[in-house]
Amino acid sequence: MPLVKPPSPDRVGPHPAMVHRVLTGDQVEVAVTRLTRDPDGPARPPVVLVHGTFCERNFWASDAGLGLGPTLLGLGYDVWIPEARGHGRSPRDRRFSSWSAEDQLRHDLPAVQALVARETGQPGHWIGHSWGGTAILAALGMDWIDGGAVRSLVVLGANITEGDDWLKKPLPAAAGRVVLALLGRVPARLLRMGPAPESRAYLLDFYRWKGQDPVWQTREGQSYWEGVGRIQAPLLAFAAADDTNDPAPGCRTLYDAVGSPEKSWVLLGTADGFERDYKHVEMIVSSAAAREVYPRIVSWLEAHEPRAGTQSPSPGAV
Repeated sequence: MPLVKPPSPDRVGPHPAMVHRVLTGDQVEVAVTRLTRDPDGPARPPVVLVHGTFCERNFWASDAGLGLGPTLLGLGYDVWIPEARGHGRSPRDRRFSSWSAEDQLRHDLPAVQALVARETGQPGHWIGHSWGGTAILAALGMDWIDGGAVRSLVVLGANITEGDDWLKKPLPAAAGRVVLALLGRVPARLLRMGPAPESRAYLLDFYRWKGQDPVWQTREGQSYWEGVGRIQAPLLAFAAADDTNDPAPGCRTLYDAVGSPEKSWVLLGTADGFERDYKHVEMIVSSAAAREVYPRIVSWLEAHEPRAGTQSPSPGAV
């Protein structure tokens, strides 16, 4: 897991940071931002925050210094925010249109895990939103991420069966293929879908996984469903009651498939005592989430850390 160059100083709002650049197994540069902890503050384990489709690092840590990343930093966590290939500070090159969603699972996430293990010597907590959460579970299920080096998992809006109905309709699906063939990408900013485009190959994976004849398998035909059934890491899963991107029933289907012997389900809606029926993004990016969701995540992380006087588990071979 070679570094492309030495880490460089950066800032995320008022917070100093270092940007690490690693080369994946298929020779793609991926940027990983590490928020800088107060050396006199508490020292808690690493947490890796994985964004979803059309996103960059500011989903977790805004330019104003707000978000789950800075919140965890303030509590002493060692916060790492990777940006998927071609997103944010991870550069795009002429290969961009051929970079797939599965490439992120096979290559980006393992390179990030190796970096964090090397720099910290500790297993980390992994948190993912939307496709980021699904990606973590899929990569774990295929052993591309080493489960022995994962303290716990938190996923929010992780789903692979519901939503994206246009993929199942012949005319919209065909029109989408034409656009992808012409442009090689989805122009996210132009369509107001988010700050980062997604490649042709990325979307074609979702045609395969969620389209007219959906099958959630690797390129070689291995079942991701069977893989997630083998996951052993503790899992906390959130779904948003008013999420039209990744509807709660789909999130529940994936949650039920995960084999973790310890797992917990939270539906973010008024029927379950929350102040609102949360939507897809606001389950993380909102002041309400800071009040209601962040504390639950922190409590989960704290419950899955070694007690004082006990030895932390080995990060494993990554």
